[in-house]
Amino acid sequence: MDHVQVAGSRFSGTIEYIRLIDLVQVSCLAKMSHIIKVDSPGQTGCVYLDSGNVVHVESGDKIGEEGFFELLQWESGRFETLPLPEEVTVSINRPWEYLLIQAINLSKEKGTGEEGAPSAQSLSHSFWGKINEIGLTDLVQLACLDSVDRVIEISSETLTGTIHIRGGQVGHAQTGGLMGREAFFKILTADSGSFVTLPGSIEGDVTISVPWEHLLIEAMRFLDEASGVIDKEQVENRAETLLQKIQKKKMAEKIRLAMTADKETRTILMRDSNRMIQVAVISNPKITDSEVAAIAHSRQVDDEVLRRIAADKEWIRLYPIRLALASNPKTPVAIARKLVPTLNRQDLKNISSNKSISTVVANEARKLSPK
Repeated sequence: MDHVQVAGSRFSGTIEYIRLIDLVQVSCLAKMSHIIKVDSPGQTGCVYLDSGNVVHVESGDKIGEEGFFELLQWESGRFETLPLPEEVTVSINRPWEYLLIQAINLSKEKGTGEEGAPSAQSLSHSFWGKINEIGLTDLVQLACLDSVDRVIEISSETLTGTIHIRGGQVGHAQTGGLMGREAFFKILTADSGSFVTLPGSIEGDVTISVPWEHLLIEAMRFLDEASGVIDKEQVENRAETLLQKIQKKKMAEKIRLAMTADKETRTILMRDSNRMIQVAVISNPKITDSEVAAIAHSRQVDDEVLRRIAADKEWIRLYPIRLALASNPKTPVAIARKLVPTLNRQDLKNISSNKSISTVVANEARKLSPK
């Protein structure tokens, strides 16, 4: 999602319990230019972003992509965003979308030990620190990218207010005598100021119930109207369906959206024929096991997506996903054949008689089927 904040509206403050990968992602989406300095026990690193592009990373004695992937595996620590100097070493030339997808895949590979136990190498929420000069819409997105309950207190010369995040969604907002969406939109018009995040509770009134992605789209329109830049075409676009809006996006925008989208949007994006967009969808941290099973069963997905599903230790432990992959003619033969022995008798029988499946896979199932 492209973010448009009221001109000059920037806030600084502290936030806790976030992942470094989420901070990098939001910085890229917002096309920010700064350094993210990270201090973790016994190690220090820096991520340099120029207009939303990751251009250089230092992690101990490692630089570039190697340093980037290592830094995102750190378990905990403190961060601070600092101004970007005029001259910066460039050690990374790949798109940030590619870097984040690779980082997530590396984390999944290390996410379970040999016995299936969670590994300490998984991407951690145990970071806290200070963010300087961030737009409020970008701050809300950062706070919603996980399931941590928190309250964001906003303070500026024009108003004070609170935004309550519950289960990764905006559940309530209040400023003055306003509550709900009206209060949320009003808070976003605030001039530059400060913020602080505090531990939240799932208790209390829920005055906002739409997904945060949709809420921010509404907020963008509200801010456009407030600043007087909305035109007739933009008003007409309000009637567009979600599908039409997605279809109008460029490939890079679809990839960004896929990595944070809700279930409805993920379903639409998964139908896109572009491999990178499909890979971005399955890399979305919110994707459910049932969605993955449906994707593994689909004959419209790229075979690279099926390879990545099969390579994930957590997903492949689930029987519906193994069955979907073994039964899908699009699944690479070597992968499907390896999964066949893990299936039950009835499913082996069904696969052995399925004419759309590779003869190699069908014969393997036939060998294992009861006589």
